[in-house]
Amino acid sequence: MNQFPGHITTIKSSGQMSIVTVRLSDLIAIQALVIDTPDTADYLKEKGQVDVLFKETEVIVALEEVNSLSIENRIVGSIEEIKEGTLLSRLVIRTAIGKVVALISTSCAQALGLEVKTTINVMVKLNEVILAPIS
Repeated sequence: MNQFPGHITTIKSSGQMSIVTVRLSDLIAIQALVIDTPDTADYLKEKGQVDVLFKETEVIVALEEVNSLSIENRIVGSIEEIKEGTLLSRLVIRTAIGKVVALISTSCAQALGLEVKTTINVMVKLNEVILAPIS
């Protein structure tokens, strides 16, 4: 599980759902779709400290910046390590927020020609991001 500390900068709610923007660094913010609102969850408040979590299998990687996708969360990084398995390959990607780990199919890793030091774009859909309050 990828995990990064941050603080909430904005919350936009409608009905029982909210899109929460969390600042992880000066340059990187991540959005999460949560089934809660500030009225139903005490941790949902601007400037509140939270951990941003997402599974390794939820990370999408691309060699180039792709603007025609409906994925808000994008971080540029460089591959630091590749462990190739029969089915899956584990990528460790150095980014401005720290190391992001991705699990992708080995066939895709080979088709993309991924190598250590390759610059890639890391993407995570907002509905795949989990927020955990920091006490």
